[in-house]
Amino acid sequence: MLAATAACSGSGGSDDARPRSPAGGTAGDRDRAAIHVDRPVALADQDVKVRVSGLGSHDRVTVAAHSVDGSGQPWRAQGDFTADGRGRIDLDEQAPRGGRPYEKADSAGLLGAMLPTAGRGVKKIGSGDAFSYHPPTPAEKSSYRLRLTVSANGERLADRTLTRQWLTGDVRHRKLTVAKNRMDGEMYSPPKGERRRAPVLVFGGSEGGNSGEYAAALLASRGHPALSLCYFRCGDGSGRPDALNMIDTSYFVRAARVLGKEPGADPDRLAVMGNSRGSEIAQLLGQRHPSLFRDVIAYAPSAKVNGPYLAGASGRAAWAENGRPLPAGPIRLDKVRGTVLAVAGGNDKMWGSAEAARAIAAQRNASGASHQQVTHPKAGHHVNWFPYGQPGQEGGANGEIVSTSGSDQAARKDGWARVLKLLEK
Repeated sequence: MLAATAACSGSGGSDDARPRSPAGGTAGDRDRAAIHVDRPVALADQDVKVRVSGLGSHDRVTVAAHSVDGSGQPWRAQGDFTADGRGRIDLDEQAPRGGRPYEKADSAGLLGAMLPTAGRGVKKIGSGDAFSYHPPTPAEKSSYRLRLTVSANGERLADRTLTRQWLTGDVRHRKLTVAKNRMDGEMYSPPKGERRRAPVLVFGGSEGGNSGEYAAALLASRGHPALSLCYFRCGDGSGRPDALNMIDTSYFVRAARVLGKEPGADPDRLAVMGNSRGSEIAQLLGQRHPSLFRDVIAYAPSAKVNGPYLAGASGRAAWAENGRPLPAGPIRLDKVRGTVLAVAGGNDKMWGSAEAARAIAAQRNASGASHQQVTHPKAGHHVNWFPYGQPGQEGGANGEIVSTSGSDQAARKDGWARVLKLLEK
């Protein structure tokens, strides 16, 4: 599991919830109900082992995860469990009854299955629409809180609060602006004095904005200087375009050079990480600027350059170099200095990312080595970034909110571990 390869942040020992005494409990042991976790404080991409003790023999209870996103909207996931003969439940070994909200035993399953709760202005969404749990950004808060509860017959038996961290220790953050720095982004840097590691330039896709900020913060907490770069739709007054149209490679090259000079950065190992439409420019940067970029991480990728996107973007190209449009068509990867790692879902309804990942892996880099791909057959388009902290969801056929996060979360967990391994190479 990912946590087995990662250093634990914060307290590494088991921590118990303070028990709550239910009125009229059916068994004396239930007065000592408690939630035990191995990581009460941990990075947001780390799993957490959850156990419940002090229940009555074979008690049937509900275990739930609760949190609030950056807009104040409550999110929740719950599952029904049955205690063993000694009044214990181990979420790492027992799945919820009925397979809801996830099917296989997973101690962190509730974290990835949360949905917006009703009654707080939640809008029903159409089939295929995507939405995600977004806590306050790392620039706003270094962590977010998640509460676990155990209840039976409407009565709370125990609760436990977890702290999920984006930033640890002395990780530093600074905002970059077009006016001052000629770029829009969030820079996260490890503490000074640590050994030099691969820096990572991170950006998203057709959603625009600065969607890579959470991932950049986690990478910095793991020792990698990281810059989450916004290249279009960066907000009013940002100075960046509102459409994916003629976005010049020089913008990313400038950002990479600034990132490579950060304390703790090894510029010879600089990597670029792009999601969906962002996978196109990530590959183009690795191919056209191999002296600057080494490895490329392409989530839900395309293997070709596609056209412009968003209103007003017709008639030109999505990407440019030195003011000249880069033509649509297949992306060659034979000049890439390092490895292109493509992570895809076989059930991607957005576009054929699985086929694209195979096309990427069929190519060889400048040294003659093959690029890499991993495809998760049941996962969709939301395989990007890290597990647990930012679960992607989709709308159902009748507009109801449903979770599609199970396979996507598995893909994120596996993909993130591969990314960390590649960066340490």
